[in-house]
Amino acid sequence: MNITSAARLIAYGVGLGASLLALAGYATFDAATGTLDILPFNISVVSTWAITAFTNALAAVALLRGWGKK
Repeated sequence: MNITSAARLIAYGVGLGASLLALAGYATFDAATGTLDILPFNISVVSTWAITAFTNALAAVALLRGWGKK
């Protein structure tokens, strides 16, 4: 992967993250100015949600790979 592809991937990831924040109600986007305002949030709630999402994704990967079977 060259530097241009990496920069494009990072830009898409930032855009996706901003869209998810706006959809979840943690941010507002002003299309006229192109600004994203992140609203105040409780970090313990977000960290709990992120850890839960990560462990559920890890369990799904384990299920798909058949881990635990002999």
